[in-house]
Amino acid sequence: MEDLIIKKSTSGLGELLIKPVAKQLAKELTIKNHYSHKWNDGSFGVYNFGIFKADQPDDCLGVAVYGYMKNVKARIFEHPNPAAWMCELNRMWIADVLGKNAETVLISASIKLLRRINKNIVAVQSFADGRLGAGTIYKAANFQYYGYHWTKFVVNQRTEQILTNTTSATGYLRSNIAYIIGDLKTFQVKTYRYIYPLCKRFKFSKKPQPYPQYEKGMHPTEWNRDIVKVKQNIIALLDKVPYK
Repeated sequence: MEDLIIKKSTSGLGELLIKPVAKQLAKELTIKNHYSHKWNDGSFGVYNFGIFKADQPDDCLGVAVYGYMKNVKARIFEHPNPAAWMCELNRMWIADVLGKNAETVLISASIKLLRRINKNIVAVQSFADGRLGAGTIYKAANFQYYGYHWTKFVVNQRTEQILTNTTSATGYLRSNIAYIIGDLKTFQVKTYRYIYPLCKRFKFSKKPQPYPQYEKGMHPTEWNRDIVKVKQNIIALLDKVPYK
């Protein structure tokens, strides 16, 4: 559909196209190219948009992946529309050939397309990983800043969710045995929250803050957990692991 294609002329890259792409393509490109190499089938990819050079309309050079918040039932905003919801920019990747300026182009254009597709989306939320920076691209795209929280992770890049989630038996066992015997180092990093309201009647539960100063990096920390309970979980889960 022509109304779901945005053309953007740039001085350095010529004419670009931003348009919806298939979820499978967005997933493949994200897993292959995004620094996390991860995709959550439960919440990612409700809406997916790609960026292309106009003279190569079939060669996707970046994707913006929109989906649900991690906790879709969280009451963190007010709006008079009972069907209103806040979408989340789950993942974004841009090929090096386009450069960082293309990130802002893709964000701005894809948000315009979101508005055309679903009128019940009243805001877009995204988080900046402090290991990469404080979210400069969101400032450039006129998102509002709503503070940060600390996120723990370990050097083998298994997340806190794996370390504490006993529904993933093999993941829990691998990570927590390594934790108990001291193979893992724990770090914490700032995770910055940004929101782009799509409606004047949208009201977030907190007030926006001044944009943060640029900061990048991770901080060593201690993670004091109940070792007795972790060992009990390990013993209980061992019987659930199938033999090969």
